[in-house]
Amino acid sequence: MMEVRVIQSLETRQLRHLVLWPHIARTEDCVIDIDARSDAFHLGTYHGDRLVSVGSFFSMPSDKVRFERYYRLRAMATHPDYRGRHAGAMLVNYGANMLRERGVEVLWCDARLTAVPFYQKIGFDYLPEVYDIPKIGPHHFMWKVL
Repeated sequence: MMEVRVIQSLETRQLRHLVLWPHIARTEDCVIDIDARSDAFHLGTYHGDRLVSVGSFFSMPSDKVRFERYYRLRAMATHPDYRGRHAGAMLVNYGANMLRERGVEVLWCDARLTAVPFYQKIGFDYLPEVYDIPKIGPHHFMWKVL
């Protein structure tokens, strides 16, 4: 059985390195400059004692959609052995519920092209424009109204 828990940013680094940023030399360097902000929180989906999916949430507006209260999802990563098993969907939905309870109106992210179908399945919309994030690749802007 899988469950989602609030975790520390330090706990996200191994999956960030494995899934998102293998080009970074050291796991301990898989940090986002705003990981420790007071508005930030990090979630992990566990299968037993094994951390199988992570995501980080930050209060951050976007000029691409018009709402009053925004949060951004960053560094969403699911272990390859757990893709298609709802670990990531559980995490995003858990985070969306937390944000909805706080009065947040929209959750947004920069989604790699390979992740667009995943986000669409869990209710995200996207803009058709594709843009490149250096060293990572092409992305779509995606959002979900909470």
